[in-house]
Amino acid sequence: MAINIAAIALTLLLAARPASASADAYRLYLDGRLTDAARAYQDAFLSDPSSVKPLLDAAMVFKQLGKGLRAAEMLEKAALKEPGDPDILCETGWMYFHEASYEKADSFFEKALAAKRDHARAVLGRASVLAHLGDRAGTMRLLARYKELRPDFSGVDYIIAWNYVNFRMYGEAEEKLVEVLRQDPSFVEARLPLAGIYARQKKFDEAWNQYYRVLDWAPGHPIAAENIKFLEGKLTKQPEDIRPPFRITSPTRVGYVDAVQALEKSVRLKVGVGTDNTGKQARNNILKLRSFEGFTIKGRTSGKLYATVPAGESWTAVFEQDRVVVKNAADTVYGRFQGPIMLESTDPRTGSVIIEAVRSSKNPYFRYSDRQYRGALELYPMPGRGIGVRNHIDMELYLLGVVPAEVSSQWPYESLKAQAVIARTQAVLRSRSGPHKADGYHICDSQHCQVYRGVGHEANSTNKAVLETESEILTYKGKPAWTFYHSNCGGHTQSSGEVTGWGKLDYLKGRPDLPEEGAPAPRGPWDFHLWMTGEPPANCNYPEAVRSSEYRWLRILKHKDIEFRVNKSYGVGSLKEIIPLRRAASGNVNSIRFVGSKKTVDVDREHLIRNILGFGSLKSTLFSLETNRFPDGRVRNYWIYGGGWGHGIGLCQSGAAGMAGRHGKLYREILDFYFPGTSISRLKYVKKKN
Repeated sequence: MAINIAAIALTLLLAARPASASADAYRLYLDGRLTDAARAYQDAFLSDPSSVKPLLDAAMVFKQLGKGLRAAEMLEKAALKEPGDPDILCETGWMYFHEASYEKADSFFEKALAAKRDHARAVLGRASVLAHLGDRAGTMRLLARYKELRPDFSGVDYIIAWNYVNFRMYGEAEEKLVEVLRQDPSFVEARLPLAGIYARQKKFDEAWNQYYRVLDWAPGHPIAAENIKFLEGKLTKQPEDIRPPFRITSPTRVGYVDAVQALEKSVRLKVGVGTDNTGKQARNNILKLRSFEGFTIKGRTSGKLYATVPAGESWTAVFEQDRVVVKNAADTVYGRFQGPIMLESTDPRTGSVIIEAVRSSKNPYFRYSDRQYRGALELYPMPGRGIGVRNHIDMELYLLGVVPAEVSSQWPYESLKAQAVIARTQAVLRSRSGPHKADGYHICDSQHCQVYRGVGHEANSTNKAVLETESEILTYKGKPAWTFYHSNCGGHTQSSGEVTGWGKLDYLKGRPDLPEEGAPAPRGPWDFHLWMTGEPPANCNYPEAVRSSEYRWLRILKHKDIEFRVNKSYGVGSLKEIIPLRRAASGNVNSIRFVGSKKTVDVDREHLIRNILGFGSLKSTLFSLETNRFPDGRVRNYWIYGGGWGHGIGLCQSGAAGMAGRHGKLYREILDFYFPGTSISRLKYVKKKN
């Protein structure tokens, strides 16, 4: 029997073509060529009409383009081929909901629930429809059901509170918004309605406090700033009584690990203290200083002793005529300094100096909390700006204040050791690369470098982690590695080479944040949608230690607020469309387009994308955006389903906690997982210990 090789080859080619076409379409999707991707997915369906996946992928691309009705058309075709699939029926309902076709949306949600009674997203969909139709009882009944189905999703209470506000049920909304903020203190969009409810109830002190907390997370927020001024004349208490500062009243006692005495002398660092989110010195107009041991004031260059301040006595430094003016406890001017001065505890090894909270400080960091530092504090005049503050401290002692500021000291111990190693590595690199050379310090104390909070955050577990990893850093080919880290990757880290401005490094490659036996990463827009709106397993989905609001979250942002924010930065005119374009393989948005009446702007920097979508920064660029419209087609708001917190590159701190706590991984295994190909080396300042 003759074998027709050509016929077999043609058959195999035709069988492979749909898969190849979908792969090509997916590449177009990730590259941000969305119109081409939608066309390619539709072509893949025409090549193999038996496959429903290309239709679903095309629908999600149209959704990303803001073309909800085209997305609904694709989904309805898919529903005909897969009748009874609750996910397809549910998402068709959502497309019609966002296009303000509520009755049609409701019919699809009902079909989805008939197919799967406990389909959580369909329950939320029906609740949202009933809310727009004015059925308060039906809405709240379904939202209660949604909370039963997704008890760990932080967006549940937010949606319930949102609906309470819309139904003018302010008492219930207040209670639910307080719960939302307990889960996620950074949620600016929840604080604003809570402040408004307090003001409506004439609880002016509480309203003022909430608006001020908005400014903590979103400095310069126009609504919060305006209302603070309005409320100041209505307060029943002094501001310092409404929001009392945190006071350090006794020396810190960490516990049985005396790391301060046990750690070897190490490299001396200069740390910028009280810096802003760019790592620059903030405007310090006044600093109040004391020490439990007493402290000395010396000239930095001359070493001349100017004063010895007794234990517990508070002295003040103010900025006047471009000088640091020091006043004693009696408020008498003790000295006017044109150059830098050094403040150090009379017990240099174990002592500390405290910068006390002062209500009149122009720097919020020193306004509401005392701050305590080991080593020496350098105060220096910054002409026209204020007093600069640098902390001169040994690197290992510095790490005692970094590790517990970056992660919870209650987390699994091996994850704390991993954090100590990468924080030390970051300090070494920052001190050598000199990003703050012009500022006069090696590293800053904000997220721009890594968070450092001094003595007040030290804990027994993190001190022990620093001590047990003393001098260890992560290296690649004999050089310190760039050990970037973030709070939560949302289930998949991203490669540094995929993010504008980060550079491509072999050991910073994106990967699913899963143990070896975990499910594969999403491979297409439809898979990504299900992944983002669900709660898939991941190392960082670790509710035993990590807030659920870090892994999956939801924001509903008003169109007018986003339009204001975009115009403040880019002046696009009337905002017509927001289109996420280029994505990493992880799903992170690495380019986004704002289409306005005056111009179109593409934003491709990770921090700018996060900052532009709302008055408070989005937690991450890992999100799916859904455009919600009025019946006349105008945009009402944007629903943003997000995952993770931070840039998603390098080590996922929540994932490290999950690896250690859930899977029993050691810190070296954790570092190998997130930084493949690196190794641990020791700095030379520590002698080899037994």
